[in-house]
Amino acid sequence: MTKISVTIDGQELKVESGQTILDVCRENEIDIPTMCHFEGLSEVGACRLCLVEIEGSNKLMPSCTTQIQQDQVIRTQTDKLKRYQRMITELFFCERHHICAVCIANGNCDLQKLAYRVGMDHVTFPNLNQQCELDASHPDYVMDHNRCIMCTRCVRVCSEVEGAHNWGVMKRGFNVRIISDFNQPWGESTTCTSCGKCVEVCPTGALWPKNTQQGSIDKDPGSITALIEKRRMGL
Repeated sequence: MTKISVTIDGQELKVESGQTILDVCRENEIDIPTMCHFEGLSEVGACRLCLVEIEGSNKLMPSCTTQIQQDQVIRTQTDKLKRYQRMITELFFCERHHICAVCIANGNCDLQKLAYRVGMDHVTFPNLNQQCELDASHPDYVMDHNRCIMCTRCVRVCSEVEGAHNWGVMKRGFNVRIISDFNQPWGESTTCTSCGKCVEVCPTGALWPKNTQQGSIDKDPGSITALIEKRRMGL
């Protein structure tokens, strides 16, 4: 592939063309926070955590969906970006019920780790106090919409890796929800294969195996990344 020259946070780099800014940053150990991104799945640019500044552009760009270009000058660690990351994190917490102390994923949650990373010790926005549904109809797993951040990782892994197409998205804004089989109880789904891939890639405590105690969930998203890579290699 053709090599191009870019500058990221003052570093002059020679990188392969055709990659996203996020790909290039991760290859060069430049850390950008993400939530909807999952290695091997399609990009949706939904969480807006990976925004970067590009010299000459008057708007922030999502690094996961923006291709690297010759002679770009990119900044990933400015005070402006850090303020945005903190604000987005607070919005995640205030939109639904994310009480870490009583969450099934306490200690193994990407959202909790993000809060620590951006230094969030309180939420400045009013809580929307949504009372969302909890679907425990599946024999093996539970879906708690109160802890869902709408990253759509579950939707994409179910569609793109398992090929079951069980999960989807219904409505918009305040009322948006992840739904099973065109809004049927998960336990009544005719498309779900009970593979558990959606549980493994979920970044919060929205999806978990039954009979799991608070703070004891042990997800292994790396197993899904490894599976995707093996399929890509034809193994």
